[in-house]
Amino acid sequence: FDCYTSTCDSSFGCDWISIDCDDYDECTEDYCENDECSNTQIDCDDDDECTSDSCDDGCVYESIDCDDDNECTFDSCDSDTGCEHRDIICEGSSKCFDYSCDPDTGCESTPIDCDDHDECTIDSCDCSTGCTYVDKECDDYSECTVDRCDSETGCIYESVICGDDDACLEWECDDSEGCISCEIDCNDYDECTDDSCDSKDGCQHTHVSCDDYNECTIDECDSDYGCLYTDRDCDDWNKCTDDTCGKDGCCNTPIDCDDDNECTLDTCKGEFGCVNYYTCDD
Repeated sequence: FDCYTSTCDSSFGCDWISIDCDDYDECTEDYCENDECSNTQIDCDDDDECTSDSCDDGCVYESIDCDDDNECTFDSCDSDTGCEHRDIICEGSSKCFDYSCDPDTGCESTPIDCDDHDECTIDSCDCSTGCTYVDKECDDYSECTVDRCDSETGCIYESVICGDDDACLEWECDDSEGCISCEIDCNDYDECTDDSCDSKDGCQHTHVSCDDYNECTIDECDSDYGCLYTDRDCDDWNKCTDDTCGKDGCCNTPIDCDDDNECTLDTCKGEFGCVNYYTCDD
C-alpha cells in the first residue's frame, strides 16, 4: 500500500500503519505521495486588496491601513483595487467665505475680501448673495456746502461761495437757507455827509452843501447837528457908520451928522459918533 508502513507481529501478524506527514505547522498542507511526505505552504490569498494576508498558526487576514495622513482626502478601500483616496469637497452655505482644505487641518473657511478700494461705497457681505456695495451718503444737510465724493479720499464738503459783484451787499450763509444778502450800512454818523452806496465802488460819503445863498448868514456844518446858520455880524465897530446886511452882504453906510445948524461944525469920530462943534460967537 502506498504511504503505509508494514509491521509484523508474531501474535497478530502483519499490520499496515499510514505514514504521519503532519509537521505541526498550520501554515502547510501535509500529505503523503509515493511514500513520501510533502509539506506545501498553504495559499492564504483571499483575493481581497483590502487585507494583508499572512499565516501564523493558520491564515491571518489584517485590514490594510489606507490612511494617507491627508485631511483633504476621504480614505477607503475597494476589495478589487485597494486603497482609494477621494478629494474632500469643502463647501458651505455662506457666500461670504472662501472654502479650502489644508492637508494638516482639513476644511477651512476664510472671510472673502469685499473691499473694492472705493471710498465712496460702503462694502459689506450678504450670506446669500456675497459682496454688496452701497453708495456712501455724503449729504451733510448744509446749504452752505457742495457735497461730493472722491473715490480715493471719500466725502468732500466744499464751502459755497456766496456773493456777486455788488459792492453794496454783504453775504453770509445759513445752513438751512443757504446764501443770504444784506445791504451794507454806509452810515458814517456824520451829519455833514450824504451817505450812499455805489454797486461798484461801495460806500460813498459826499459832503453836504450848507449854502443857503444868504449873504447875511455864516454857513457851516457840525458833524453832530448838520448845517448851522449864524447871522453875520456886520458891526464894524465904527460909530460913524450905519451897519446893515443886504443881499450883497454887509453894508456900512456913513451916518449923516448934519444937525442943520449953521453954527456948528459937524464931524464924526469913529469911537464916539457925530460931534457938532459950535463955531459962532455970541
